[in-house]
Amino acid sequence: MKEGKRLKLHSTVNPVDIGVRVELPAEVMEELTSTVFEAKFVYYSRTFEDRVRTFCMCPYGEVVMENNDGLITVNGHSHAERKTPNTNFALLVSKTFTQPFHEPIAYGRYIAGLANLLGSGVIVQRLGDLQSGRRSTKERIAKGLVRPTLEEATPGDLSLVLPYRHLLALMEMLKALDQIAPGVNSRNTLLYGVEVKFYSSRLKLNAHLETEISNLYAVGDGAGVTRGLMQASISGMIAAKGILGKK
Repeated sequence: MKEGKRLKLHSTVNPVDIGVRVELPAEVMEELTSTVFEAKFVYYSRTFEDRVRTFCMCPYGEVVMENNDGLITVNGHSHAERKTPNTNFALLVSKTFTQPFHEPIAYGRYIAGLANLLGSGVIVQRLGDLQSGRRSTKERIAKGLVRPTLEEATPGDLSLVLPYRHLLALMEMLKALDQIAPGVNSRNTLLYGVEVKFYSSRLKLNAHLETEISNLYAVGDGAGVTRGLMQASISGMIAAKGILGKK
């Protein structure tokens, strides 16, 4: 974005995506993942109308830690040859802030930093413990039906980390998903926190992804326009059509 500032281009604040990584028995999601490897669901919180979405579904995968410049967050992987009995996926709450807020990355890092402070890294909690208003312990995790694939995660309490409206939206989403895949909202489901998606600031663009400077286009994740390989490719096509339309 340094080049954007040099060119005096205006930017907009992208939403902040903060949530958890959900882990449960693979059988719960089997009907979905066997048909669509990565199912996409979007839910709007009944309480605050915040947008919640599934992301990065990993059938028979494992939960992993990520190091973002010293900040430990959570993610997931699936492997072609190595399978686990569990499936995991992210649930992310998107929140767009208004003026004077302009530091979405700093906000996300602050929330993730709380988890690092309380759990020396990633926190894991049984959904049943969260619903009962208590922290998870090693003993309570061991009594559950789901074995954590991220053994390094510290049993704890995500309600001490996530803002109330985020936590409520996530729990509403789990109830909604349970209508599609019964068992998602089980007391044995594991939640890892936190998962944060850091996005670049987005330049002010028109419908063809053209900046305020004529014939200068911004596409892809680096420009804050997209959030994935497929979408980044499509954004290039949109810009190309815009360029061809000028001829």
